[in-house]
Formats: sequence, structure tokens, C-alpha cells
Amino acid sequence: MKLAETGSRILFWRALQKVANALVVLAIAHGLGPAGNGRFSLTLMLVTVLAAVLAGGVGLASVPPLRQGTLPVRRILAAQVLWVGWVVAALVGLGVIARATDLWPWLHGTLGWDLPMLAAAALATLALLGFEIANYDLLAAGEVVYGTRTAALRAGVLLAAVAALLVGSRLDLPSAIWALTIVHVLATLVVVRRVRGVWPRSPAPAPESPARPLSRVVATMVRLGWLGQLSALSYLLLLRLDQLILESYLDVAAVGIYSLAAWAAELLWLVPEALNPLLVHSSADDQDERRDQTAARAVRLGLAGTAAAAVPAMLLAEPLIGLLRDGAYLPAVEPLRVLLPGIVAFAPGVILAGDFIGRGRSAWNTQASVITTVVNVALCLMWIPRLGILGAAWASTAAYGLGSGIMVWRFRRATGLPWATILVPRLDDLRR
Repeated sequence: MKLAETGSRILFWRALQKVANALVVLAIAHGLGPAGNGRFSLTLMLVTVLAAVLAGGVGLASVPPLRQGTLPVRRILAAQVLWVGWVVAALVGLGVIARATDLWPWLHGTLGWDLPMLAAAALATLALLGFEIANYDLLAAGEVVYGTRTAALRAGVLLAAVAALLVGSRLDLPSAIWALTIVHVLATLVVVRRVRGVWPRSPAPAPESPARPLSRVVATMVRLGWLGQLSALSYLLLLRLDQLILESYLDVAAVGIYSLAAWAAELLWLVPEALNPLLVHSSADDQDERRDQTAARAVRLGLAGTAAAAVPAMLLAEPLIGLLRDGAYLPAVEPLRVLLPGIVAFAPGVILAGDFIGRGRSAWNTQASVITTVVNVALCLMWIPRLGILGAAWASTAAYGLGSGIMVWRFRRATGLPWATILVPRLDDLRR
């Protein structure tokens, strides 16, 4: 794989996805106001967390046998279909439980859900899960860019749908949720169709050994994939759980304001997130010394790029955010500025997550994510009651700094490189 060429393509599509998602967030924030934006953000958080839990690591665990041919392709894909079927049954059961228990008054009263929105949330969860599994299948086939490109196009279609609703004065919470759901379902169908087209052209599978029941194949996938999935889930909770805590102490309008600040801050991770998948490949393939130097250079580039982007973000936050809904989101400016140091500090961690996976040390990611999430929750519980939205921002910044520090420390111990080599940018980083 040509890392420079592939990396530039991934960066291009991720940049387009970030821009489209940014415009979607702005349109929804402007159209729904702080309270509506808070309900949308909490709904999206519940959907993405539930999809990460129910994914079970099945997609991640499918990559090695697909690449190595240790199981027939049709058995792997059939096991994935069986898992999705179980997930459908689980979602139906969860919906019945939610409707019949004390959870429903919160979903209905706080989030504004009705039965059709409950169905939309369940369908969106299934679509996200299916997209993830199919994307791993494409990654195993060497289709590294396809999933990123499809995600970017998905964001563009969602932007068009939300913009049309906004211009037509028809944008409300149900229409926003259903637009999200329909677009995600369509994107999942696209990548599933691509999987069906790619794998029949792959090398012939290994001869069929005495067939195990599909249920045992699924159980093996979950056993092998759960650790990596736990890392992804912990990372997601780190980014979004503070919104749920914020709502419990304040209200959905506070969540709407804070989520805008968090989204704007996370835009700065464009370069680190583009470097992450490249290190998965380079750290797995290169020799030790070259691998270490490549990873350190990526950390320096990501840290410098994120820090450089933080300066205009801090300076332009107030005039740009003030344009939304006649200044209704101006309280997001100060939390955004508080979040920026943590966003910069966490950039090395975003990059090194890919390096650790390439080294076969994904457990390091899980450990750091769990510790960081626990610290973030503890600080939120301490500071939100006293400081409100700023308490959530300070808690995230402190947790991001701690989590990144743990990962850089791990990297230094594994490589023996000096701190300056890892963290201090160099002019020649841009020349090689």
C-alpha cells in the first residue's frame, strides 16, 4: 500500500466529511435552537453508543480470517448476518422494555421521542452497526478508502436533506432524526452491496473444515473482537458521556450549547484522525526503528497541526458562533476555548491509537480510554454542579490531557525515544 497516496485520499474524503458534518451541525443548531439541538445531540449519542455496544467487535474480528483465508468467506459473512439478526431481536426487545418501564418518561419528556422516533432510533442504530461491519469487510479486502469516501458522501447527502428541510421551514426534531436514519440506511446498503461485489472476486477460500455451527463462529468473533470494540466504546463514551451528565444536572438547552462547543473543538482533530489509520498499516509492516521514527514523526505533525488550528479557532469563536440564531449560542464560546488545550493535548493520543493497533497492542488503547473515561466522569460529577457547562469543558480538557499523557508514556517506554523526539515539531517533518 502506498501510504502517501492512500493517506492523501483518506485525508481528502475525511476533510469533506468534516465540512459536511460541520454544516449539518450548524443547520440543525440554527433550526432547532439550543433545546432542540440538545435533544438531537442526546439522541445521536444514544444511537451511536448502542450501536458500538451491539457491534460486539464482530466486524473487527472478521478482518484476520478474511485476509488469511482461515475460514471460508461465505461462513464469515453468514455469521455476520446471523449476528445482525440477533441484534434486530435485541433492539425489538429493548424497545419493548423502554416503552414499558420508567425509561419512557425520560425518552418522551426529555428527548421528545414518540413511538415513530423510537423506531427511527432503532433503525439508525442498526444502520450504524451494519455500516461498521461492512466497512471492516472492505478493509480486509484492501478497500481502505471506500468506507471513508462513502461516509463523506453520506454526510453530503444528509447535509442536502437537512438544508432542504431548513429552507422549507420543515426542520424539526422528528424530521432531523428521520433524515439521519434514512441517509444512514442508504449508506449501509451501498457498502453492503460493495462487500458482495468484492469478496466473490477474492482468492478462493480455504477448504471447508468440519463445519462449526454459525452460532459458535459468532461467539468466537465476539470473543476475539470485544477488546478492540471496548476501546472504541470507551473512546466514544469519553467524547459524549459528559452530555448525559450535563443534562441530568441542568437541561437539554445546556446540552445543545455544550455539544456545539464540543463539535467545533473536535474539528481540529482532522489531521490526527487522518494519520491514525496510516499508522495501523505502517506500524504493522515496518521494522522496529523505522516504525518508531514514522510514528514519532506522525505525532509531531499531528500535534503541530492541531495546535496551529487552535489559534484561529480561539480568536474566531465569538464572531462566528454569534451568527447562529441571533446569538443564542454565544454561551458556547467560553467552553470551546476551555476545550481547545485538551483537544491539542489529545492529538498525540488520537495518532498513537493507530500505532498501538499496528504493534498488536490494542489493549493499551483500551486501558488508556477506560482510565480517561473514568476520570472524565468523576470530574464531571464534581465540577458540573458548581461550574455548569464550563465544568464539563474543564473535565474533558483534564481527561484528554491525562489520556494522551498515558499513551505517549507507553509509546516512549516501548520505543526508548526521547520526549523531544516524540513531541517537539521539526521543520524537516514537512520535507520528507
